[in-house]
Amino acid sequence: MIKPLRFPALQLRLRYFLLLPLLICLYGCPFSSSYKLDADPAEYADDQLVGNWATMVTTASGKEGPVKMSIRKKNDMEYSIDFTGDIYDMKPFGIVTQDSIKSNAYISNASGFRFLNISIQGQTYIAEFVLKDNRLSILPLAEKFTAKLIRSDSDLRNAVEFHFKTRVKPVYDEPFCLREMVRVN
Repeated sequence: MIKPLRFPALQLRLRYFLLLPLLICLYGCPFSSSYKLDADPAEYADDQLVGNWATMVTTASGKEGPVKMSIRKKNDMEYSIDFTGDIYDMKPFGIVTQDSIKSNAYISNASGFRFLNISIQGQTYIAEFVLKDNRLSILPLAEKFTAKLIRSDSDLRNAVEFHFKTRVKPVYDEPFCLREMVRVN
């Protein structure tokens, strides 16, 4: 009887090699959840945010390209937000329709910071927003901002508040950050 040859070290390396892309995808995504910081909007929509904003982003290939964000009031408490421009790196995530990303959002406050609860195709992305010197930054939290299992809106709020109280520098998903956008026509 002939015994099959086994190469445990090779099999182990092959498993790691196949898991590596999965790990990169998991750590390269903004935090998304079916939960929100507030179940319903609690703050009125800020008129200063309404309008068209633009910035330059660096794509995965290393090139710079424009991204434009259009914010409109949906009602007194919510916004409709469209992202257009060089967003082709986001096609693998399945949220790009045609040449844009369409979303709804509302403002929440937590630990003295302002956040947008951005809803895209049934998932909520939590992004801090900063409006300073007439420049707008949208800073989505990274998937790894917490190791806690989120099971409710209050769990998400507690995790965000704990993160912002205990970190000197919050964990943002840098490839998805839109920093210092300027108002355009």
